[in-house]
Amino acid sequence: MNSPQPFDIEKLFNKIHQLEIHTPQGVSGLLTKKSRYVFNYNPVKDEAAVSLVMPVREESYASGDLMGIFAMNRPEGYLRYIIEERLKRLGAPSDMLLLFLAGGNQIGRLTYAMPNENFPQSAGERLDDLLSSPSRTLFARLVDLYALGSGISGVQPKALVPIAADGAADYLAEHTAVPLKTVIVKAEGSDYPGLARNEFFCMSVAREAGFDVPQFWLSDDGLLFIMSRFDRMPDGTPLGFEDMAVLTGRSAERKYEGSYEMIAQAVEKYAGEDSVAQLRKLFERVVLSCWLRDGDAHLKNFGMLYEHPAASRRLAPVYDVVCTDVYPELDGSMALKINKSKTFPNDEDLIGYGNRLGLNNRDVAEILARIENAYQIVVSRCVQDIRYQADNLLADIQQAVKRTGLRDKPAREIR
Repeated sequence: MNSPQPFDIEKLFNKIHQLEIHTPQGVSGLLTKKSRYVFNYNPVKDEAAVSLVMPVREESYASGDLMGIFAMNRPEGYLRYIIEERLKRLGAPSDMLLLFLAGGNQIGRLTYAMPNENFPQSAGERLDDLLSSPSRTLFARLVDLYALGSGISGVQPKALVPIAADGAADYLAEHTAVPLKTVIVKAEGSDYPGLARNEFFCMSVAREAGFDVPQFWLSDDGLLFIMSRFDRMPDGTPLGFEDMAVLTGRSAERKYEGSYEMIAQAVEKYAGEDSVAQLRKLFERVVLSCWLRDGDAHLKNFGMLYEHPAASRRLAPVYDVVCTDVYPELDGSMALKINKSKTFPNDEDLIGYGNRLGLNNRDVAEILARIENAYQIVVSRCVQDIRYQADNLLADIQQAVKRTGLRDKPAREIR
């Protein structure tokens, strides 16, 4: 077997025309880029399919644009900007290079590889250091170390950061004996002050309400939100993940198109026999965003998880929930439509949405009561938290939660 050669990004820059696509079930096939993107499967079983919407077949998959599942793994937003800045002396990086750099460090079970070429890996960070170090200096170092090898989207500054083998022991001892392999570290930018604390608050409501959430933490200075990955099994084996943009045939640029009813149709289609339970989880997630005035619950913030495409599928845990209504430059509308409107729904609208998903009125009332009770508990907890006492963020969230309808001022959305 040939040993890997030292990594030379200049040698590979925009010269990658083929990538092997690996899954935990083996090498699935080959992605090629010439005039078009072409993906061909190897002789593999259905378990090695790369996507729920790209089943194994002998015929090639071909497209002028990168196929949805691969585009989902391409770094976007903040990380795309950082990578382009880092490599601008070489030109604009191709999608194939971006996928190779991400390798296996993106959400989901796919790995992008070239024979005898490996991107260097770091030994990782200690979780307690991430939480206790001065965040601005720390995050700059994390981006410098891990940006090129992170495949993750979103405008918020973030990176996938590996955790050293002993780095999570103290924080995870009460939950599991298996240490975290990777965490998502998010930093608040100047555009949206308090964003890390905002997300921690909203995710705390979800956890208090008993919803399915990954483990998460807020740094001691309140500037970093850190979340464990939900796409890994306890032994570290990757799970398949596909967001609703992929599953509904939309590009990332169209993630604000569609409705929560459309997401329900996709969940019902891909969850199969377990669709009743998964639609209930979807309702919990949508109601949570409505209740917390989260206007950024777009198609990429919902997705399905599975061990492999031939196995059972389930809705991903709650993630990326933020009270966007505390930012006056945003228009106060929902990311997607519910009952043909982007106006935040009242209780009657939510009952109707729940009924369309198969929930009765008692189920809807019980979920709403759980969220309200969880919200009150988290508010009382955060009032005592010094990280929420330096400004009016908590009061602004409370005021936003009381608001109904849309504000008059139109503006941009968090993307």
